[in-house]
Amino acid sequence: MIDVRELTERDFARASALPLHRFDGFTERGTYLVAWDGDEPVGHVFTAWRDTELGVPELQDMYVVPDRRNAGVGTALVAVAEGLARDRGHERCSLSTSATNGAAQRLYERLGYEAAGVERRVEGTIEVRGGTIEVDDTIVYFAKSLSILRPPVRRRA
Repeated sequence: MIDVRELTERDFARASALPLHRFDGFTERGTYLVAWDGDEPVGHVFTAWRDTELGVPELQDMYVVPDRRNAGVGTALVAVAEGLARDRGHERCSLSTSATNGAAQRLYERLGYEAAGVERRVEGTIEVRGGTIEVDDTIVYFAKSLSILRPPVRRRA
C-alpha cells in the first residue's frame, strides 16, 4: 500500500534519494508530498502555493521511480495534492508538462485536467537542487476545478 504524506525534516534524509528539484527548505512557498512504500520513497510532487503561471496552486516536479510507474503512484500523489489544495480553500489547481510528454498529458487528462491554453517556452540554463541543466522545451499548462472532487482518502492510496 502506498502512503502519501507531507515531507518532514524527519523524513528528509530518506526522501532525498529522490530528485527533489524544487526543494529549498521547509517554507510557505510550497509543500512536497512524498509517496512511500513502507520505508522506501517511490515518488513525489511539489505543490507551489504562490507565484504560479495560472495564479492557482500548481503541482510541479512530479516524479515516480521508474519501476513504480503505471502502478497508481502518480494518481495517488495528485489526489492527495488536490485534497490539500481544496483543504486550504482553493477552487482550482494546475500543473504543467513538456509539450512532448504524451504519457503525462494522458495521465492528467484521465485525472480530469483540461488544457488551459497556456504554453511557455523555456530555453537556457536553469538551476535545480542537483545542479544546472540546459533546457530547450515548450511547457503546456492544464487546470482542474476542485469543486467536482469527491473527498479524497487523505493519506493512503
